[in-house]
Amino acid sequence: MRRGKKILPAVMALTLAAGSITGCSASSAKTETAKESTQSQAETKTAAQSAQAEEASEAAGEREITDMAGRKVVVPDEVGTVFSASTVTAIFMYTLAPDKLLGWNYELNDLEKSVILKEYHDLPNFGMGDSINYEAVIAAGPTIAVNVGTINDKMISDCDKLSKSLGVPVVAVDGDLSASAEAYRFMGELLGEEEQAEKLASYAEKTFADIEKMEVPEDKKVRIYYGNGEDSLETAPAGSAHGQIIDMVNAVNVADLEMGEGSRVQISAEQLLAWDPDVIVVNGEPKADTSGALAAEAILANPDYASLKAVQDQQVYGTPNTPFSWMDRPMGPNRIVGIRWLSGLIYPEYLNYNVDEEVKEFFDLFYHVQLTDEKLENIYSGTV
Repeated sequence: MRRGKKILPAVMALTLAAGSITGCSASSAKTETAKESTQSQAETKTAAQSAQAEEASEAAGEREITDMAGRKVVVPDEVGTVFSASTVTAIFMYTLAPDKLLGWNYELNDLEKSVILKEYHDLPNFGMGDSINYEAVIAAGPTIAVNVGTINDKMISDCDKLSKSLGVPVVAVDGDLSASAEAYRFMGELLGEEEQAEKLASYAEKTFADIEKMEVPEDKKVRIYYGNGEDSLETAPAGSAHGQIIDMVNAVNVADLEMGEGSRVQISAEQLLAWDPDVIVVNGEPKADTSGALAAEAILANPDYASLKAVQDQQVYGTPNTPFSWMDRPMGPNRIVGIRWLSGLIYPEYLNYNVDEEVKEFFDLFYHVQLTDEKLENIYSGTV
């Protein structure tokens, strides 16, 4: 009997403990259920808010895009006119959708007008960089602005600042030459110009593919000096954006230099003589109205350069500058045709295409003009 009395309290204790555990479990389950319910309600609310925002955006005729710098930008469904933040942007716009080009960034010169269609000669000049006429741009009422260039923190900051100044969305586009096809397709979708964009993108891709197929032996690669400025002694170092074409056509850029803050470097005549390149290509100086052809003639006539291999072999060439330089300045899609021209110039025996036909096709697709044989020869020689 005494044993039974001892067992009874123990059983009661166990029962109470079990009840306590059960109560805790039930309480915990209720808490967890409440948390899940709250989370579910929050998710439902967030989804509803997103749906409402999307509906509101659609009702307002807007869409959210991710530009090529990774920025989220809300733009109108229908884009009317576009302010170009740079000369490169204006060239992209003219080649893709000229009727949506709000204006240029400077007054076109006669060389540019010789190819640019007449109806676009007198578009307003809004300036660029620190010289943008913001009041004039705002008064012209662009739907959006586009900035094509090197994607970096500065470019992103510039886009954000420009958007605040103009009160319109600013879209960033990658201006790297190798990204030309992607840039055109992106802009085509942005502007509702997918068909034209695909033509331009396909041409760019075909150009890059044709160059890749050219198998130039290492010991046959041409050593090139590329000069800028009135004296042609400003150069683009190997690996720089301004000298990108030289790298792309499998040539050797003799200017194996460290880049400073910019991507062009001033050298001496002695340095050029020491490099003694196989070929010299010069761009001239647009600001001084010096064409590539005139710059090339100056080097050939300069007795200080008489000992250069390129001068003795008559391998000094002026970059065609019509309507924009085919090599550089500006660093836009105008360089795509430069790839065709330069590779044909230095590697004729390895070509897998007809340079003249490709140049004519480029001008037709990108500049909306059909070149005659005479016009093409004049462009090559710089006598347009």
